[in-house]
Amino acid sequence: MLRAAVYPLAAVAVLALAFLFVGPKYAIGAAASGLAVVAGGWISARMALGGGVQAAGSAMMRLILAMLLKWVLVIAVFAIGLVWVKLPALPLFAGLAVGMMFQVLALARR
Repeated sequence: MLRAAVYPLAAVAVLALAFLFVGPKYAIGAAASGLAVVAGGWISARMALGGGVQAAGSAMMRLILAMLLKWVLVIAVFAIGLVWVKLPALPLFAGLAVGMMFQVLALARR
């Protein structure tokens, strides 16, 4: 579970450093959306898998609520960055894509 948070975190840090050459707002945008994906994934994993043995209905409900919480967090950070802080859209999308891609790759790796 830790690997699923460390790999995307490193990838988002590299992406933010790359966007730093374009401008600081670009780097902040990439870092914010990428960190939202990493934090949402970590919180989601803790919530979904941390309850011990339960009935199938309860376990499924925890999985669904954890996924919903993750996406609410990611969309909230994305919307706040885009509307309120007025960060550029390209790095927000790039941070989201890199965070999700490396999270899936970290979970798929044995």
